[in-house]
Amino acid sequence: MVGAENDVVVISDSEDSLAESEEFDDDDDDETGPLIFIVPYTKRFRIPVGVARITGIDETLKVNIVNRQNVETKHDVRAEPNKNSIKYIVKGWAKWLKDNNIKEGDHCKFQYFPDIGVLFLANVFG
Repeated sequence: MVGAENDVVVISDSEDSLAESEEFDDDDDDETGPLIFIVPYTKRFRIPVGVARITGIDETLKVNIVNRQNVETKHDVRAEPNKNSIKYIVKGWAKWLKDNNIKEGDHCKFQYFPDIGVLFLANVFG
């Protein structure tokens, strides 16, 4: 995994399509599986442009997150310039962390399935 300590790291088979394409291809029949990425504990969840494009967050500026108890919460997202790019900031993230007992030093593993359209919290590890 490559990235700074507070960066979102994409770890799924979909990483190749994330790096090579501008948009997610819904008509693609290959079974690459879900987009999987790791978010380290931070008070601001900054979604990278590639992940935002694949998930559609760049267009809707909204994200639904399902926690480990299968409770879905809806969050607004704000586009924020970041050097030569844009990061998408999830509003209410600090509260979501607190509500889900996620603490400093923890990492959240999320899965995104395009046909469902939500981020699933698959695991928390420290």
